[in-house]
Amino acid sequence: MSEKMTTCKTCNNEIAKNAKSCPHCGAKNKKSIFTKLWFWFIIILIIGIIASASGQNTNTVSNPNDGSLNSTVSKEIGNGTVNSIESVFAGDSGINASAEIGDSIIGYPEITITITNTTDKEISAIQFYAVPYDVYGEEIKGWTTQEKLYTDTAIAAGKTTTISYQLIEESVKTVKLFLYSVYYEDGTEWGDRNATKKSILEGAPVIEVIVNK
Repeated sequence: MSEKMTTCKTCNNEIAKNAKSCPHCGAKNKKSIFTKLWFWFIIILIIGIIASASGQNTNTVSNPNDGSLNSTVSKEIGNGTVNSIESVFAGDSGINASAEIGDSIIGYPEITITITNTTDKEISAIQFYAVPYDVYGEEIKGWTTQEKLYTDTAIAAGKTTTISYQLIEESVKTVKLFLYSVYYEDGTEWGDRNATKKSILEGAPVIEVIVNK
């Protein structure tokens, strides 16, 4: 059979490959879908989409300082060791901290944080994130809730200071306290002062808060 000829799929007679219909039985001479350029274009497009989706869903655990959000590191702060899954919170924060919550002289909850600068440079500012809870252990959420606690009291290298924050929500009985930014006089920063609540709760180190009420 000539390379330019084929067999009619209806009557099995020999016909030209480029014939639109069989001259013997009149059946249409349909070309195989595998010869269509658009068919292979769709196949390649689908493969590309699948490969792209697979790449986005693959997480590689690597060096904690390479920017990978899945890097897991362990560090000490206060009296405990915590795990961080956010590389922005990796490494030594440069402080040791402990905290307690009690009542101020006017009867409102007050958080007192003792901070030691363990580095050889001055600290210019620190930011903490507080999640308050009531007597039932329920998280308090409202317009009066104070979550971001900030201090710009300078702490010299090797020195210790105590910072107090009075809360205006009197139903607060305990607080879960996170450290998420330490800013130094030379312009460097540990953590991220613009961190989102989600990243703080998932990755920032927790400072133990002693209830003193």
